Amino acid sequence: MNRTGTVFSILLIALFTLSACSLVNKAPTSQATLAPGTLLDADDFSNTSNGWGTIDRSGGEIAYEYEGMTIKVNTPNFSFLTVDGKNFHDSRIEIDAVLLEGPSNDNFGVICRFKDFKNYYAFVISHDGYFGVYKVMDGVMTLGNDTGNLDYSDAIRKGGVVNHITATCQGDILSLSVNDTLLSQIQDSSFSQGQIGLIASAYSDPGVKVLFDNLEIYQP
Repeated sequence: MNRTGTVFSILLIALFTLSACSLVNKAPTSQATLAPGTLLDADDFSNTSNGWGTIDRSGGEIAYEYEGMTIKVNTPNFSFLTVDGKNFHDSRIEIDAVLLEGPSNDNFGVICRFKDFKNYYAFVISHDGYFGVYKVMDGVMTLGNDTGNLDYSDAIRKGGVVNHITATCQGDILSLSVNDTLLSQIQDSSFSQGQIGLIASAYSDPGVKVLFDNLEIYQP
């Protein structure tokens, strides 16, 4: 399945429409002397004052519910994202995610080194088995592989089954693993620090709703 054009249009639209999400700018986390595997932060989304941006409108929602964080996309070819305001340099992000409703032709995942809505890295998968790592820089999205399309993997659990996503930003190496299987590793040095975030997107069929839970951030 070739998703190149659709992915580009989804993510570029999102950059200019989510400014209503609250952004909390907190001081960068000190990581200079931490050992690999040190837990930097964790969130089970039980505390609604942890700084995540939320939104509720006809086009979609970002909310605390079902003892986690949900992102719902009611608009075709559209994305919603949220960040929690904490800055990190290197990080290994672990999170569980599952489709609650809507089509499996979606994409969802995590963001690292978020500077603003025009500059960040994202690691996404879909509930029909596709994955990708991409960079948004100055509002232009670039996929990290050679084909310019999302790739497919049987390691991704289909439909409404929980997937465990691991996204690592370590120096200039960006890695995506799903269910303990390494799917992608690319090299890019555009961003050295920034915020952690969550993202979900719909293609031509809207109504995607994804639940995120059990977020843990480690020193890689």
